[in-house]
This record gives sequence, C-alpha cells and structure tokens, in this order.
Amino acid sequence: MPSTFRMGVLVLFLFGCKDQGFDPFARWRSYDPPDYTIDQVRMCFCQLAGQTVRISVRADTIASVVNLSDGSEVPNQIARWFLTVDSMFGVIRNTSRDSLVITFNEIYGYPEMLDINPQLHPVDGGVLYRTSNLRIP
Repeated sequence: MPSTFRMGVLVLFLFGCKDQGFDPFARWRSYDPPDYTIDQVRMCFCQLAGQTVRISVRADTIASVVNLSDGSEVPNQIARWFLTVDSMFGVIRNTSRDSLVITFNEIYGYPEMLDINPQLHPVDGGVLYRTSNLRIP
C-alpha cells in the first residue's frame, strides 16, 4: 500500500483528455476571469444537497448564489459553503489529510468534479462538488 494512501492523502486526477501536458491550473489562469458564473451541485449531508445553484462571481468573490429550482437567493450562511473556481483550486493545493478525486474541464481547466474524502461517503461528512456551465461575460 503506498505511503501516501496510509497518510490518508490520495489525489487522483482524471483528465479525460489525451494531452499529457494538460495543466488545469495553468489553463484556468490563462483565462483568469475576475467575473464569471457557474452552476454547482453540492452532494453531502447538508442544506441544499443535490440542488443546483448558480454562483455569480464578481472581482473573484461570490456576489450571489441562486437556487435554480425556485430562483430564490441562497442565504449567506448556506451560500458560503459553495466554492468559486479559485477556492476549489485552493482545496486541491492545500489538501493535507483529505482524499480527493478530481476531473477537470478540458477547455477552461476548472474542476468539474471535486470529491473530497470519496471513500468516506456518506458516513464521515465528505462532500462532492459538481461544477458546470461556466459563463464568462
């Protein structure tokens, strides 16, 4: 068993593309949009689990989170648990004890799936983020 697995850190990148030189963070940085909108689903034992929200990012900060099922604004105490693209890269770069499974968007490089502690679902409170539909104004 690899030592990194024994330490509880397993990072698996699933690119789904044939380009061996694909660097998702560099790809994202090449666009470096301060303003964008993404759709995100958060799977966990938490509020709004499984519901798609639209996140509007302005000046690299979440400006609003809207529940797409009813169009309502998500309250700040819940909205803070959703992630911007840069926040997802922060989780990836700074993981120390979490296991991660990640897939990246081939065009923009952002994480389309970020599964934190996938082997522990659902008992230990892992979380899965599915992000899609990036729109850059």
